[in-house]
Amino acid sequence: MSETESTWPDGTDAAARVRHVASTRTEPRNAGWIADEADVSRDTAVKYLTRMVEQGDLKTVETEHGTAYKPDEMTQFLDEVRRLAEERSVDELTRELDAIAEEMDGWRELYGVESLSGLRRSVGRDDLTATERRERLDTVAEWEYDVEIREAIRLAISLQESLATLEPLGDGSTGPVAESG
Repeated sequence: MSETESTWPDGTDAAARVRHVASTRTEPRNAGWIADEADVSRDTAVKYLTRMVEQGDLKTVETEHGTAYKPDEMTQFLDEVRRLAEERSVDELTRELDAIAEEMDGWRELYGVESLSGLRRSVGRDDLTATERRERLDTVAEWEYDVEIREAIRLAISLQESLATLEPLGDGSTGPVAESG
């Protein structure tokens, strides 16, 4: 267990701590590291990590130090789509798509490129300073994030539209709503 003072809110159980630590990592981490961060024993961490793998929330990867755990990218992506669809209106999502498009247009103009791959290629230009290369690399990371969130937003809009066409039936199931028009 961690020798530092616990920073977990009172009442946060071991399962919630392990889940939080394991699902917020960007690099695969072993059970011992996750246990330390979650302030639980290694055995407790392994128990919950195994459960998360079985549920499809985590993947395992073999490293030189043994088994490590990382979030399942598809599960995270689909969770984000669902969160967006539940928390934001179609109008809000549409405005966010517009803001992303404007940001990408600004980068195209600023760097004189046509695409994300064009910006990636431009990082190696001989006439750039180290600072300019770092700025471009930072923009590449932001652009990649925008591409991913743009797709999540598009799917959230489609999900909302699909759900809007379903109508509860008397037996609790759903069926298509007749289109008016």
